[in-house]
Amino acid sequence: MSTAATTPRPDGAEHDEHLSPRSPGGRPARAHNKHTIRQLAEEQRQAMIENFDLEVEDKIRAMMAQLEADRMDLQLRADCEIELLPRCVRDMTLKTFMREYGGDVSAAVRGVLSLDSEGAGAAVLLPETPLVIRARRKAAAGKK
Repeated sequence: MSTAATTPRPDGAEHDEHLSPRSPGGRPARAHNKHTIRQLAEEQRQAMIENFDLEVEDKIRAMMAQLEADRMDLQLRADCEIELLPRCVRDMTLKTFMREYGGDVSAAVRGVLSLDSEGAGAAVLLPETPLVIRARRKAAAGKK
């Protein structure tokens, strides 16, 4: 048998006091005092908060990059849609387009053609893509 002191436990098993120290009240002795445990818990909390902040910043960065890509795509699509309109419609003000033609492209083209009967053929032709739109397309293609 062993020479170590053993004490009976409430469940009937014996406990070797040399292997696991116990406090006088029968509870296991704590390796750390309350201050050390609070300090450790505070350090863990701080580490978790810092980790959370880093993750949030990373998500924000990714979302901002996606937002900028979507904005450029939308701008390019809008420019392309505007380019599909005949020159005579693009040259008129939005106020005139809405008031006189009710936002109808066909009616606006017919109205301009009836006003300008001698240059009707040139009014319907689509012009070359403007320099501003070409520059935006080139910038969008370079970033992809």
